[in-house]
Amino acid sequence: MKTRIAVSFAIAIVFSLILHASEQGFSGKWVLDRGSPRPGDAPNNLEMKIKQSGSGLSFETTFQEPKNGIVPLLYLGIMTTNLKLSTNGETIQNQVGPFQMASKTTMTSDRQMDTDWKGVVNGDAVDGHWTHKLADDGKHMTLEIKETSTQGHNGQATLYLVRK
Repeated sequence: MKTRIAVSFAIAIVFSLILHASEQGFSGKWVLDRGSPRPGDAPNNLEMKIKQSGSGLSFETTFQEPKNGIVPLLYLGIMTTNLKLSTNGETIQNQVGPFQMASKTTMTSDRQMDTDWKGVVNGDAVDGHWTHKLADDGKHMTLEIKETSTQGHNGQATLYLVRK
């Protein structure tokens, strides 16, 4: 009997932890998942702190600066220290290094948000799209990144993150 109670109690704790993680949504501290594939030009030591409040999201990001000091165009907006997004349909302006970026984010479900952004980099119009997807366990997130420019540069990457 005591064994059943102990097992039932352990199962209840595990389910409550999973439920708590999934209730946090995108909020939390996220780092690159070392056990997942990673693009060669992905930022080293990437850590995102996401705070979600109503329709607002704020990202505080740290990462190792590239050795050549140049952030790949594909990661514009990802490799920035502070970024604000809003899921209420309004366009948000962010300063990303010396560049201005306009973004519009929508929550397509409680586990997915899509962001379309535009910017001008050295006179070149750049468009991008990010898709943040939470896994069912609430502990893993996939970030799909796409970028195109009027100069013909196209890029895409997928980053796999884990909640810390």
